[in-house]
Amino acid sequence: MDPVYRFLDETPQRVGAGDFYNTANGRHIGMHTRPVVGGVFLQMLYDKPVWKKWASRDTTRAANWAPLPIAPVISILVPAADEAPATWAYTTSKPQEGWTRPDFDDHGWQTGRSGFGTRGTPGAVIGTTWNTADIWLRREIDLPVKWHDPQIWIHHDEDAEVYINGVLALKTTGWTTAYDAFPLLPAAKPALKHGKNLIAVHCHQTTGGQYIDVGFADIETK
Repeated sequence: MDPVYRFLDETPQRVGAGDFYNTANGRHIGMHTRPVVGGVFLQMLYDKPVWKKWASRDTTRAANWAPLPIAPVISILVPAADEAPATWAYTTSKPQEGWTRPDFDDHGWQTGRSGFGTRGTPGAVIGTTWNTADIWLRREIDLPVKWHDPQIWIHHDEDAEVYINGVLALKTTGWTTAYDAFPLLPAAKPALKHGKNLIAVHCHQTTGGQYIDVGFADIETK
């Protein structure tokens, strides 16, 4: 802890530990005294005599903390490439109107294994290389009979739209670095049905890594 103490003692600003610093002059930049900064003291508190010394000075004696919430149970309804790659129809040329509907003819599209993107994108499981500005995907899925709260299991880089049987179910911008569950838009919930469903996806890329892959998860709250 000595180097940390000396640094905080000698830096020019009289603030708590900051997120990052200018290494040329020691001045802190951005946030300071945030709870995460307390992590620098954890090693000290792992020493039992040190912990006992400081804990014994506590005068608050706080108690009756609210219980931590029970984490929801996430079950995969339709796997994505993080568990089991699937075959999708895809095109990198803008399709005709109606491409999100189940009755659209996509026989002229290419087919490829998920996920779609470029190697090196964080969290990506590349099955088919996609390195253009846009990609459109279609796939028929089969949903089981029972579910609690079906959500879209997606990893996207960057902006993505997901349609269920022609109805917009998710529109999100930016990017993720791993797969995560996203709730359906209210209008899309009635469109989702047991058995066969047509999933259509559009992803737009501007810079950096790129990736798109979609499945479905069921979220059960205890």
